[in-house]
Parts: sequence; structure tokens; C-alpha cells
Amino acid sequence: MGKMVVSVSEKKKELQRQAKHLNLSLKKMKINRESYVCPISQSFVRKLTRKGYPIPKKNYALYVRNKK
Repeated sequence: MGKMVVSVSEKKKELQRQAKHLNLSLKKMKINRESYVCPISQSFVRKLTRKGYPIPKKNYALYVRNKK
């Protein structure tokens, strides 16, 4: 498994809080993965969203990847 998008939002702090809680729960269950937040493009979000919804210019995604 490479990296996988879990959630997308325009609010970075909200996703950082989710990543922190997800990392704690993965560690507690002894799963060798980690979550992190990265900026993503407006066009990527447009592919994930139904037509007609407004999409902000700055977007962030919560990713999960295998620990190195």
C-alpha cells in the first residue's frame, strides 16, 4: 500500500487534529501506518466532488501511509 486519501477539507487545523487522533489509535492497535496532512490541488478535489459544489482554492488532504 502506498499512500491513501482518507479525508479532504479546506481547514488544515481540523485535519491535523484528525491525523493526531488517527496516529494514536493506529499506534494503540499496533498497526504500522501513519497519517499526515498535505496540500492538494483544486483539480484533484474537483475529481472527487459532484458537479455544482463550490470548491475552495486551498485544500488539504489527510493521507495514510505505511511507516518507513
